[in-house]
Amino acid sequence: MSVTVLAIVQNISIEGWGVSAAGLLAVFFSSIVFWQDPAKRSNRTFLFFGAAVSVWGIAFAVFTGTYGTPAIHGALSMIYLVAPLVPLSLFLFLYDFSIKGSPFSFWKFAGIFTPYLCLAGLLSIPNFITGYDETLDGGLGGRVFGKGYPIYSFYMLAFLSAGVIVLIKKYRESAGIFKFAIRNILLAFFAMSVLATTVMLLFPLFWVGYDLFWVGLLGVIIFEFVIALILIKYNFLSLKVIATEFFISIIALVLVVELFLATSTLDLLIKAGIAMLIIFSSSFLVGSIKREIQSSDKIARLLGDLDYMHKQLKVLDKKKSDFLSIASHHLRDPLTAIRGYASMLTEGSFGELSVSLREAVEKILDSSERLITMISDFMDISRIESGDMNYKFVDVDMKKLVLDLADEMKFNAERAHLGFNVAVGKDLLKDESFVTVGDAGKLRQVVSNIIDNSIKYTPQGELSLLLSKSPDRKKILFSVSDTGIGMNASTLEKIFRKFSRADGVSKVYTEGTGLGLYVAKEIIKKHEGRIWAESKGEGMGSSFYMELEAKV
Repeated sequence: MSVTVLAIVQNISIEGWGVSAAGLLAVFFSSIVFWQDPAKRSNRTFLFFGAAVSVWGIAFAVFTGTYGTPAIHGALSMIYLVAPLVPLSLFLFLYDFSIKGSPFSFWKFAGIFTPYLCLAGLLSIPNFITGYDETLDGGLGGRVFGKGYPIYSFYMLAFLSAGVIVLIKKYRESAGIFKFAIRNILLAFFAMSVLATTVMLLFPLFWVGYDLFWVGLLGVIIFEFVIALILIKYNFLSLKVIATEFFISIIALVLVVELFLATSTLDLLIKAGIAMLIIFSSSFLVGSIKREIQSSDKIARLLGDLDYMHKQLKVLDKKKSDFLSIASHHLRDPLTAIRGYASMLTEGSFGELSVSLREAVEKILDSSERLITMISDFMDISRIESGDMNYKFVDVDMKKLVLDLADEMKFNAERAHLGFNVAVGKDLLKDESFVTVGDAGKLRQVVSNIIDNSIKYTPQGELSLLLSKSPDRKKILFSVSDTGIGMNASTLEKIFRKFSRADGVSKVYTEGTGLGLYVAKEIIKKHEGRIWAESKGEGMGSSFYMELEAKV
């Protein structure tokens, strides 16, 4: 028997060796897909499909090695006995892959495998479905087909058609990446079915001595490769891990073969030790690669989530800015009317008011002015964040601007019982220019905000306004120093942020929004200047500084 087997192996054709090798690679790839998730039903049926294809390839190789021997009849029967398992296992895989959550019941399995068992019984009848006639083709022999061959063909076509129906139905119901995977499988399946049925079922009927059976079989194997690649991509499996497992398997196979080639016990022990060491270390290598890829995938998903959240936050921020702009615009008009009429009432435009009524109207006037200031800040933030803040840069006399504002706000300081001092650097010439290039309205807003803040947060004491120049006369420096509540280091770091206020200021002034200094910083930034604050600590007063380029 061993001689016969050796003779068969020596007579296997090049096509037989190629198909059997391709079949072994196919089952290897189906095994990789299976081991990624053995509990997944579609992975198990795909392994079954790969195994059936591989056995079919080996049967064909044996068939090519039995030419001219009595064993050719048994080899031919083996080919046609294994072949029906291929469309059957393929249908099971396509069903499990397409129709998830609907496993086969016992009766469904019985219904699927019963035709195969019947077909296997018919194959046992000599020449009923197929056989081999040694007298054909000039004595070289050839296959012959009996009365039962249409039954065999119908069986094969029925399972292929059922697979197409399952895929088309699922393709219509699917969406996204799964629909894409189904489409690719459907295209590959259709191409394979046309090739296989043509060269394996039809051509042999009309071509005496037909020897291209292997073309159809190779097409099935290629299809199995394509499906494996689609599954790997669809299940987001790593080709890096698969390639590593493949090469490690090749190395392990070579090492196992080397064990049979050992020339002595010592040689066998050494080779066995080396094989175990390499296989053991290789398992750690594969594990580390998997962990690395999992970490990379997790980081990539997190980055994707962060990017998505960032985009969503930008959209929300834009909607918020639009809302603030619209709401502020519609609120400002009626508040301006309220302030105007309240001002006219206090001035006696509608007649003299009693003392109590005048006090009430003055409170209305103060509240409306504060609301208008807050709304202006909201509108400024909306314009700054949307990039719609407009600036009109002209020559601005900072000396005149500061002195005019000091005259206007001196009354507020005196009403709060605070001292109010204004000074222009004494070491400067009388005709020293304090002109800068900027937006007069915006700079007036910044200076007014700084002075107003010092008045609000100084319960007692005084304010000192100072306008000076840097020693090189290239910078204009404006500062406001007070004897107010002061600030600690952490507060100094955050007061120019949006909606940030100093710790404990609510005890002194409860109505601030934390927007004024943020708007001031953004305005000065556009003027290419600097604004900052200094304080020796809480309860020790504060100083605010604004620095601008002087026009030469």
